[in-house]
Amino acid sequence: MIRRATTEDIDLIWHIADAAFGSSPWPKSVFEHDLASPRTAYFIGDGGFVGVTTILDEAEIVSVAVHPDYQKQGVAQNIFKHIFNMKQVTRFLLEVSAQNGGAQALYRKLGFTEYYRREKYYRNGDDAIMMEKKID
Repeated sequence: MIRRATTEDIDLIWHIADAAFGSSPWPKSVFEHDLASPRTAYFIGDGGFVGVTTILDEAEIVSVAVHPDYQKQGVAQNIFKHIFNMKQVTRFLLEVSAQNGGAQALYRKLGFTEYYRREKYYRNGDDAIMMEKKID
């Protein structure tokens, strides 16, 4: 079951991010701020979440994480399919590290295409691949 997160889910979201990344790249306060924003929503599925900020008819994927115990089970894919039904959204945007081949493969499978590359975008010097998915 996929549901929209509430402020009561902050510990769950932070725990998933912390486990997924070995150490959450964001402090808990970032998630608290996002959950309080009227433009940002987090959707939680079995062991994972996707955060989305919506402005007019575009939605930016701000974070994706799946707990290691649930990876490779279609969790992120199911959450994405759920958010693709968001009313009035005609374009989804995200960025992914050029070194994260697994995430890129998932996003391509979901219909995202690369539209730009930001060189040396991340602190470690990795490029960011900007991807989009248009909804007809």
